[in-house]
Amino acid sequence: MARHQPNRRLATLLDEADWNPAELARAVNSLGQAQGLALRYDRTSVAHWLTGSRPRPPIPDLVASAFSRRSDRLVTTEETGLAHPGRQSDDSLPEGPEGTDDVVNELTILSRADADPARRAPLIRPAYNIAPPSTPNWTSEHPTVAAPRRSGNRVTPQEVETLQEMSRVFANLMERHGGAHARSALATYLTDDTSRLLLAPATPSLRRQLFTGASQLTHLLARMTMDAGYPSLAQRYFTAALHLARQAEDRRVYAITLRAMSLQALRLGFQKRAWQLADAAVDTAGPSADPATLSFLLSQRAVTHAYSQQRRKAVDDLAAAEVQHDRATSPPGPFSSYPRAGLEYQRGQMLLALGDATRAAEALASSAAARSDDRHRSNALTHARLAATLLPLGRLEESCLHWHVFLDHYPNLRLAPAEQALRHLRESLRPFRRQTQAATVLHRARAVTRTSPDR
Repeated sequence: MARHQPNRRLATLLDEADWNPAELARAVNSLGQAQGLALRYDRTSVAHWLTGSRPRPPIPDLVASAFSRRSDRLVTTEETGLAHPGRQSDDSLPEGPEGTDDVVNELTILSRADADPARRAPLIRPAYNIAPPSTPNWTSEHPTVAAPRRSGNRVTPQEVETLQEMSRVFANLMERHGGAHARSALATYLTDDTSRLLLAPATPSLRRQLFTGASQLTHLLARMTMDAGYPSLAQRYFTAALHLARQAEDRRVYAITLRAMSLQALRLGFQKRAWQLADAAVDTAGPSADPATLSFLLSQRAVTHAYSQQRRKAVDDLAAAEVQHDRATSPPGPFSSYPRAGLEYQRGQMLLALGDATRAAEALASSAAARSDDRHRSNALTHARLAATLLPLGRLEESCLHWHVFLDHYPNLRLAPAEQALRHLRESLRPFRRQTQAATVLHRARAVTRTSPDR
C-alpha cells in the first residue's frame, strides 16, 4: 500500500492564513453549514489532511473557499493539495459569451439532467465556487446573436410573448410557494421549449428578445435553485444566465443577474465577493439605466458596503437608491419593477450590518407592512428577519408576534431559507420557553413541522 506524502501545500496555506488546524476545521464547518452540509471536522481531521489523506468532495472545495476568504485572494482547490487526481470541474458551461449553440446546448444538458431526479445528485454535490465570472467589455463591438445552423419554422412574436409570460408565471410561483416548488418544471421548460426556440430561425430583433427571455428564465431557475439549497448548481445557472444576456446584448438583465449572485455570495459569507459582484452590477448597468433597475442595484451595493463597515459609502448608495426609486415609473414585472417593500428590506439589512438594530427593526417593519399577503416567500422571510432583530433588543413579545406571522406563511413554502429561519426560531426562543409568548410560538412551531409535507 502506498504511503501518504505530507501535504506541504496545505501547511503553507495554514501559515499564510495564520490559522491552526482547529481554526481551519471550524471555518470549513461554517462554510458547509451555509451550504446545507452538516460537518463535524476538528483539528484531528486537519491533522490527517496534513499527513496526506484527502477528504471526499466537496470538502476540498470548501477548504479552498475558507482560505480564499481568510487570505483575501482566490485559492484554488489544487493549491490546497487536497484535490483528487484526475478530478475535473463540474462546470461545463462556456467561459465566454461566444458560441450561441454551445451556450444553448450546454444549458440544455444541464437543465435536462437537473430535471431528472436520478441524475441530479452529482449536480448538487459540489461546493460553491468563489471564482469570479468573466466580465465582458460592453464598450467593445460585439456581434449580434449568431443565426442558428438549424432550419425550420421561424420564431413568431407570439412565441416571444409566451416566453416572457412564463417568466411572470414562474416568478409568481416562487413568490407564493418558494423556489423549491415547481423548480423541476422550469428546468424541463428550459430543456424542451426554450432551447428549441433559441436554435430556431428568427429575425435579429426577435432573437435578441428570445435570448433576453431565456436569460430571465435561467436567472429565475438559479434563484429557485438557491431556495432549494443547492448553491453550486444555482451558481452554474446564474453563469448561464449571464452568457445568454450577453448574447442578447442586454446589460440590464446581465446586471440584475450579477446582483442576484452578490446576494448569494453574501448569504454564504463571502462578503468581499458579494461587494465585487454588486459593484460590477452597478457598473454594467451604467448611469443611463432605468431608475427602478438602478435603485435595485444600488440598494444591494449599499448592503455589501455595510458588511465591510464602509458606513459612508453604504449610506450614500442607499440614498441614491431612494432617489432613483422615487423616479421609477416602470411597469410591474419580475425584471422591471422594484417594490418599496424590497427597498425597505435592504435598508434594514444595511442598518443591521452597521450595528443599528433599532432603526433596522423600523425599516423591516415598514417592509413587512408593505408586503402583499399572498406573497408567502417574502412575507415569511421578512417577518422572520424582523423577529430575529427584535429579540436581542429585549422586545420578546413583539418578536413572538412576528414569529407567529412567519408560521402563518411557512406551510405554504418550500425553500431552504424558511427551514433555516425555523431552526433559528427554536434556538433563539428556547431560553425563553417558560414565558407564555415564547412557549406558544415554540408549541406552534412543533405542530407546523409535524403537519408540513416533506421538504
